[in-house]
Amino acid sequence: MSGNTWNRVGLFLMFGIAILSCTPKKELVSPTGEIARSVSRAERTRIISQVIQHQSYFETFRGRAKSGIRLNNKETHDVTIHIRVERDKAISVSVTALMGIEAGRLLITPDSVKMINRLQGVYYAKPFDQIYGFASWELNVSSLQDLLTGRVIKQALPPDTEVSATETASILNGEGGDLSYWVQLSDNYRPVLTLLENEQAHQRLQATYANYRPFDGRPFPMEIGLSIRAGQFDIQAQMTYNSVAYDEALEMPFSIPTQYKEIQ
Repeated sequence: MSGNTWNRVGLFLMFGIAILSCTPKKELVSPTGEIARSVSRAERTRIISQVIQHQSYFETFRGRAKSGIRLNNKETHDVTIHIRVERDKAISVSVTALMGIEAGRLLITPDSVKMINRLQGVYYAKPFDQIYGFASWELNVSSLQDLLTGRVIKQALPPDTEVSATETASILNGEGGDLSYWVQLSDNYRPVLTLLENEQAHQRLQATYANYRPFDGRPFPMEIGLSIRAGQFDIQAQMTYNSVAYDEALEMPFSIPTQYKEIQ
């Protein structure tokens, strides 16, 4: 993996935060082409209640995944991704390439975003609300942790969210401002597909979840696909987890070598 590739992987997660920062409320047309019908108020209440009951709750999460990352439809880079989450407090992502060499590390908290590119000897450190200049948006770390750990994002769970159904699935859907969302649920009320899209800005984030397996009584999707498209920027990541643990003591070391140069 080249240094520029790691820069884009870091931006992949940063952009994910930005696109997750709205609160949607209206109906969205199915991206799969299926005809969706609205459900009754009682059925909507029941489905939302079931989603909340079936969410996996944790204080900490740790996972390791083999991943293929493809940038702008060019060659695929095989890496190992280590994700650590302290609920609503911090997200740490470390990417290692061949021979276990760490390419970079990302640390996200409600206050800041820090990224190290070890291949180029540079780093990025900014207040959280300065990501992409969206200082007026209420950016949401908890939504990103939901996306990475196979939970239904909080934006899809207000009491007045729209709930629809197709022949095969229940759907949470809506929009807020220019952002639309679509969350397709499994029979067990867990996410199979999460789609967020801003058509006007040509921005689209999609996450797919498959092969749920239990860990400490909490089902986790061992296969997660992430896709972000924003203008000319296109990145695809397919992650296959081989290690998952909940509620263990975590460390998230992050130090910037003095010789590294800051990315402005």
